[in-house]
Amino acid sequence: MARTALRPGNRSAPRRRPGRPRGETHTEAIRAALLKAARELFAQRDFKAASVREIAAAARVNPAMVHYHFGDKDGLYRAMLQETLGPVLQKVQELTDGGGRESQASIHDALEAVMTMLAREPWVARLIVREVLAEEGPFRELFIREFAAKGGGRVPQLLEREKANGRIRKDLDATLGALSFMSMALFPFIALPVAEKVFGIRMTDAFTRRLVDHSTRMFYEGAGRKPSRNASR
Repeated sequence: MARTALRPGNRSAPRRRPGRPRGETHTEAIRAALLKAARELFAQRDFKAASVREIAAAARVNPAMVHYHFGDKDGLYRAMLQETLGPVLQKVQELTDGGGRESQASIHDALEAVMTMLAREPWVARLIVREVLAEEGPFRELFIREFAAKGGGRVPQLLEREKANGRIRKDLDATLGALSFMSMALFPFIALPVAEKVFGIRMTDAFTRRLVDHSTRMFYEGAGRKPSRNASR
C-alpha cells in the first residue's frame, strides 16, 4: 500500500511531555502563580490542610506544575519562604559581615529589614505562629535550620561587634540581647490581631517606620551605658 505523503502544513507537532510548560516567560509566570497561591492558602490554613491539587487550582494550573517546579509540596513551602525571607537573611548577613554604614545603623537596618518584610507579608507572622511555634514537626525544624538559624543566629555576632565598637555595654549578654532584638522585631506582628483592637493601630508603611525607629531607640537605651544610681532616684 502506498504511503500518503504528509504535506508540510499537515505535519503533526511533536507532543510535549505532560506537565512541562512552554517558554521561559510562561514557565516563570506559572512558578510565580504557584508561589502566590501557596502564600494565600498557607495564610488561611495550616500546611497539612492545603493540598497540591488545591494550590494548583488556585493558581489555575495543572497539579503536575507543582512537581515540575518544586518537586513536591515541601519544596514549594521551602521556595515560598526562601523568596520572602531570603532578602532579609542576605541583609542580616551583610550587616554581621561589616556591611553596615555605622554601628547604630546596623541595628536599625536589621530591625528595618525584618519588620518591613513582616508588615508587607502578614502571612509570614501567621505561619510562624501556626507552623513553627504551635506545631512540633518537620516544618519547625526546616524553618529553624534554613531561616531562623541563618538570620536570628547571627544577631549575637552583630551585638558583639557593637560591644567592640563601644556602642553597647561590654557586660551585655549577647544571647539575651539577641532574644530582646528578636522580641522587638517579631512580637508586634505576631500580636497584631490583638494590638489592632486594643491600641487601634494599623500596620501602614508610616507606622512601620515609626515602629522601627522606636525599637532602635529602645534597644540602644536598654543596651547602652549603665545608668548611675543617682539617676534612678
